[in-house]
Amino acid sequence: MTAVYPVHYSVEPVAGFSRLQLLVRFAAFVALGLVGLSFGAVFLFAYVALPVLAAVRPESRGVALQALRWFAAISAWTGLTTDRIPQQRTDETIHLEVDREPPMTTPRSAILRIFTGFPSALVLGVLCFIGAFVWLWAALSILFSERVGSTARKYLIGLQRWSVRLLAYQGSFVDDYPPFTLEEVHS
Repeated sequence: MTAVYPVHYSVEPVAGFSRLQLLVRFAAFVALGLVGLSFGAVFLFAYVALPVLAAVRPESRGVALQALRWFAAISAWTGLTTDRIPQQRTDETIHLEVDREPPMTTPRSAILRIFTGFPSALVLGVLCFIGAFVWLWAALSILFSERVGSTARKYLIGLQRWSVRLLAYQGSFVDDYPPFTLEEVHS
């Protein structure tokens, strides 16, 4: 791994959160739950679909990267790190950059990422379990004070950063394995 990881993710700071947006999130979660979907299921789908897409149609990286940006923007909204749903441009709420040219991957190496990414996904799953309690605390904070504490926000952004890095690896946008950290990796 290089000194600086090639995938950078950040979320615009929020002055205050809206209780109405919290209610909209809750309604969205209930509606998705009624049809049997969860955000974890969407992540799992992307975790498997991105390597398959990279193996079958490597020329579709532009579309896959845009899908990753939308996933990151929706994740920021559902993850209580921003209060705005992205409208037409995802860079209104989040910043996602991939520094390097995509590696030359073979179909076999792309599919193998489903297995090689598993350790990172497993640790991310454990951290997301903890993150569910942090999210609940942040939701209660929004309900009572219309803000999220800096420590909770930092943890939730870190989870989103890890998931975006892992999905970028899965989609063969980078060869570098995602670092096991919630922080931005600097030199």
